Amino acid sequence: MTATPRPGPTHLAVVMPAYGELPNLRELLPRLVDVAAMVPGLRLDVHPVLPVEASEAEVQELTALGAHPVRRGPTDSFGDAIRSGIAAADESAQFVIIMDADGSHSPETIPRLLEALGDADVAVASRYTHGGSSDNAFVLRLMSRLLNDSFRLILGIGCTDLSTNFKLYRRVDLAQIRLTCRDFDVVEEILFRLKQLHGGHLRIVEVPDRFHERRHGETKRRLGPFIVSYMTTLLRLRLHHGQGAS
Repeated sequence: MTATPRPGPTHLAVVMPAYGELPNLRELLPRLVDVAAMVPGLRLDVHPVLPVEASEAEVQELTALGAHPVRRGPTDSFGDAIRSGIAAADESAQFVIIMDADGSHSPETIPRLLEALGDADVAVASRYTHGGSSDNAFVLRLMSRLLNDSFRLILGIGCTDLSTNFKLYRRVDLAQIRLTCRDFDVVEEILFRLKQLHGGHLRIVEVPDRFHERRHGETKRRLGPFIVSYMTTLLRLRLHHGQGAS
C-alpha cells in the first residue's frame, strides 16, 4: 500500500502497559519526547498504564517526565491495562499506538507507522514481514511464528505478526469495539474485533521493525499459562467467527 502524506497536525495517544517498568520508562519517555519534536505537527499524549496500587511517587515521577499516567482497573491484568489505556485516550486524538514499556519497541518507529498507515485501518511494526527481525532466542521465535500462523489462518486476518503489541490504530475504531480477553491474547482480539467492525475486511499495513530484548527487569509472560490462554482464545474467537458474531 502506498503511503500518503498526512496534512495538518496529528494527535496521537501512546498506550504503554507498564507493570514494574519504571527503569525502562525513565529511558523511553525522553525518546518519545524527541520523536514528537522531530515530526512537524505531531502531538503525543503518552499514557503509561500502571498497576492498580501504583505509588503516588511513581505517578509524580512519570508526570514530571511528560507522561499522563493511568491506573488500570478493575484488576492488574494485561487486558485491563489495554482497556484502561484505550479509554484514557483523549477524544481529540486521531490515532492510538499501543506499545510495550520494557524497551523492546523503539519509539523511533512511530513516524514510520504514521507515514505508512495511508488509508489502512491498522499499521503493524512487524518482526516477520520482509526486513523485520527479533532478538529473541530461536525457540521463542519459532513458537511465535507458529502462534501467528495459527491465528492468521484460522481467523483469516492478513498479517504476519498478529501477536506484536506494537501497532497503530484509529482511535474512533477502538472506541467502537468491546474487548473481553484478560491476558496477552487481547492483542489478537483487537484485530479480530476490528475485522468484525469493518464487515470482515480489515486493511493492515506492516512496517518492518526489530524486536529488542527488554532493557531492564524480567518478562511478565509465563510460558504454560501463556499457551493455554492463547489456545483458548483462538478457539473462542474461531467459534464467534464461524457464527458471524459482532
